[in-house]
Amino acid sequence: MRYDIVTAGAADFAAAIPDLARVLAACVANGAAVGFIPPLDLDSAAAFWRGQEGAVRSGEKQILLAVTQTGHIIGTVTLALAPQVNGTHRAEIAKMLVHPDARRQGVAASLLKRAEEVARSKGRRLLVLDTREGDDAERLYARLGWQSCGTIPDYALNGDGSSHTTHVMYRQLPVAPAGLTIEPASPDAQDAIPLIDALSADLAARFGSDGRGGLAGWDAVADRSLFALARLDGVPMGCGAVRPLEGEVAEIKRMYAVPGSAGVGAAVLSFLEDGARRLGYRRLVLETRWANDRAVSFYRRHGYRLVPNYGSYQGRSESACFGKIL
Repeated sequence: MRYDIVTAGAADFAAAIPDLARVLAACVANGAAVGFIPPLDLDSAAAFWRGQEGAVRSGEKQILLAVTQTGHIIGTVTLALAPQVNGTHRAEIAKMLVHPDARRQGVAASLLKRAEEVARSKGRRLLVLDTREGDDAERLYARLGWQSCGTIPDYALNGDGSSHTTHVMYRQLPVAPAGLTIEPASPDAQDAIPLIDALSADLAARFGSDGRGGLAGWDAVADRSLFALARLDGVPMGCGAVRPLEGEVAEIKRMYAVPGSAGVGAAVLSFLEDGARRLGYRRLVLETRWANDRAVSFYRRHGYRLVPNYGSYQGRSESACFGKIL
């Protein structure tokens, strides 16, 4: 299924309400804990969305829509910008909904990642949410790098009259340093070569292998790959690459940021993830060394989870392989 993620504008939000009502009603009927108890009729669902129009017009709420090529809405998520004077760095994720017929296709993850992009564009660096303990959504958030604050028992009622525990989670978004620019480039660009050489020298000194083979045969896969070059105030400070592995899976290679350049590595990784999605990839994998504590911690902080060693890394106990669903 092909779909786009768009932000509902104030002018066209009303036209989206019938589809939004169908998605909400279907999710509630399927047992979703999103503020309603089944059965929820379409009129009541539409009334809820009409109640959001003022916040959409004011910009307090950014409502994102997953829209198929035929124009049908199959999912939505709301980014609620905190209105408090001392909370202008914060936003809440709410009403994460994917129609039951459109699940298991990456829609929720795509909506959440786009919400994070919108949050960053609005100057928000902290996101919060709550979700029913044990739901699939809880596992999705954990995979995508959300951290646990804890749980609250007896938080809300289920359709059968019982109550459930809610899990409160948060995510701190990487903030790009002022003056940082990231652009697609060629690995043999003049500004990229010193960065790749520095990475190779560091790896060779620490682990006995420089990893230069990670970009071998680049020209043959360049149309399905991405090399990112980061500059801080015009000075090359970081790089990284995504290249195809198999099907909808791509591999991250040659990630590097100049020591002391806080925030550059996170910004390069986010750029690569966004680019991978545009190239049609649904999952990223990578390999680092267990002895590379900084890299292992870095990837775990950004939502990467341990996966079985793949390809040439199978059987190598020194290799740590991680993956992330986009």
